[in-house]
Amino acid sequence: MEIMRTIRHVSPGVALLAACLVPALPAGAADWSLSAGMDYSNGRYGGGQATETWSVPLILKWEGERSTLKITLPWVRVTTPSGGNIIDVDPGGQPVYDGSGPRSTEEGMGDLGISYAWSVWPRPLYGFLLDLGAKAKLATADKAKGLGSGKNDYSVQADMYYLVGALTPFFTAGYRMPGDPAGLSLRNQRYGTLGLGYKLSSADSAGLMWDWRQASRTGSEGAKEATIYWVRKFSPDFKLQTYALRGFSAVSPDWGFGFLATYAY
Repeated sequence: MEIMRTIRHVSPGVALLAACLVPALPAGAADWSLSAGMDYSNGRYGGGQATETWSVPLILKWEGERSTLKITLPWVRVTTPSGGNIIDVDPGGQPVYDGSGPRSTEEGMGDLGISYAWSVWPRPLYGFLLDLGAKAKLATADKAKGLGSGKNDYSVQADMYYLVGALTPFFTAGYRMPGDPAGLSLRNQRYGTLGLGYKLSSADSAGLMWDWRQASRTGSEGAKEATIYWVRKFSPDFKLQTYALRGFSAVSPDWGFGFLATYAY
């Protein structure tokens, strides 16, 4: 059963708990879903001009009794200062620029994301659920346009949840191995998420989370972001997820928001 999965291609910590509010699939059952949405982020990243990123992700997911496979391909539009320097690469593979020159805009297909997660226990064990997973970001975006780093990234992570009635505290711990863009050496990073989900009704849930990512370069600071979210299930097959975030470091966006609509079949 999938419990928490990434919505924003630019931040692995923006994850929603809609799936944990329904029972696991029966033995031998499987489910497909298709999601599409929009994500926007804006940040100065230590420079004089803001970088704006729009993303329209398309997500295909297969979910079995204990396994989940997800493929994500976004369309990306980036407005960034000309002459800026790459100071980091975010978890979605998008370069982070500083700079103060005139801004220019590029758009095109983003990097392809593939993730797999396995539920250690098919049902809650004393209220706990544990997922182990791996992710790969493949460099399919146009590096010359600044839509990707031109390198593959790989991550492994563990997600744990504790079901307490309507409340679901959750925790993520992960390790990311980013590829080095030309002229920039990035070190491997630890990252994590602390969050709390609350089931408002049979149709609605909401929550908040705090994301942290280790600095990718010596002398730089780590990413820190706070996110609030809301999920509405309109039917057993269709749900809408929305969120907003605030960044608290130079390598995080100043703010952002987005939504994702999912249809299961």
